[in-house]
Amino acid sequence: MKIKSVSALLILPLVALLFCAPSGAADYPLTITDTAGREVTFPMPVERVIVLSSDAAEAVVMLGGADKVVGVSDTVQKKGYYFPLLKEKQSIGKWNAPDYEMIGEIARGGEESIAPDIVVIGYSYPDKPYGIFGVEKGLAPFEDIRAVALEFTKPENMTREIETLGTILGKEEEAQDYINWYREKRDSVEQAVNGLNKPKVYAEWSSTSDLSTLGEGSGFDQVLSVANGYNIAKKLDDAYPKVGWEWVVSQNPEVILKRQTQSSDQTQVGWEAGPSKDTVKLQSVRNELLARSGASGLSAVKADRVFVMDWDVLNGLDQVVGITYLAKLLHPEADLDPVSVHREYLQRLGLEYPEGRILVYPQLEMQ
Repeated sequence: MKIKSVSALLILPLVALLFCAPSGAADYPLTITDTAGREVTFPMPVERVIVLSSDAAEAVVMLGGADKVVGVSDTVQKKGYYFPLLKEKQSIGKWNAPDYEMIGEIARGGEESIAPDIVVIGYSYPDKPYGIFGVEKGLAPFEDIRAVALEFTKPENMTREIETLGTILGKEEEAQDYINWYREKRDSVEQAVNGLNKPKVYAEWSSTSDLSTLGEGSGFDQVLSVANGYNIAKKLDDAYPKVGWEWVVSQNPEVILKRQTQSSDQTQVGWEAGPSKDTVKLQSVRNELLARSGASGLSAVKADRVFVMDWDVLNGLDQVVGITYLAKLLHPEADLDPVSVHREYLQRLGLEYPEGRILVYPQLEMQ
């Protein structure tokens, strides 16, 4: 009897520990596979995060990890509306040319050695100097700083990347909650446009010396597919091909989207609804396209379906908001309310919906 009593006393604390341990808690060392296909091992929980992109910053904030952020790129600092908790964080320089010495200084935290509880979240882009392999090279002189590639730009990777980030941050439940909401809103779009005619779309990324569009392999091509549109650049060889205006005219798109970004200091979402200085500038951008040779004969121009769109909403965790706007733009008859989705998204970030702001010009008419 005495032996049995001692055994029970030893077992009970172990049982208590098992029941008290957080469900789904990760074991360390923890190994994840990032978007670039790299295996990254974390020896201990991540307590400090440096973000090189605003999309990654948005994801960290959405999952409740803002308090872990210790360094941000210039693009995060300039996006003040979205990141009131991050805009005063230590700058590590430009998103495409980070200051690695500053990152090392942050990682040391005043100590001689670097605690391995820090991660730098960057882009994949293996062929770019600012891609994850370039970041890895820049961090090589410093021990115990890990870098991961998470982009949040393509629908096919979105849920996996959110799950990965949730695992890294120890925010698995928050990640699953967002994924459930994301899937619900995306499913609503797909159901609303199912069976509708698929318009031919030309998306203009830039119009400097050459016109730049978005082909297969780009995030936009996947977004457009979800919204039930056909990308006229889909069969071109590059994900970001250069084209001539004559080629665009020959394709006769039914909808034209012109990419436009906001000012460098994004203190608000989108643009001020018209009449305003914003809409005067947007109409000027639109007029330049409408005045091009042969434009008047295009189906998109004849049907008055030439739009200028805030491109930021087509990347990052708010991409499902952009998908809903895009689907409504392509299919006005679809039973979709992008403003409502946008409002819900901002609420999840702890932000209020900015009344009197637009993401598409001319402004969409809601049925």
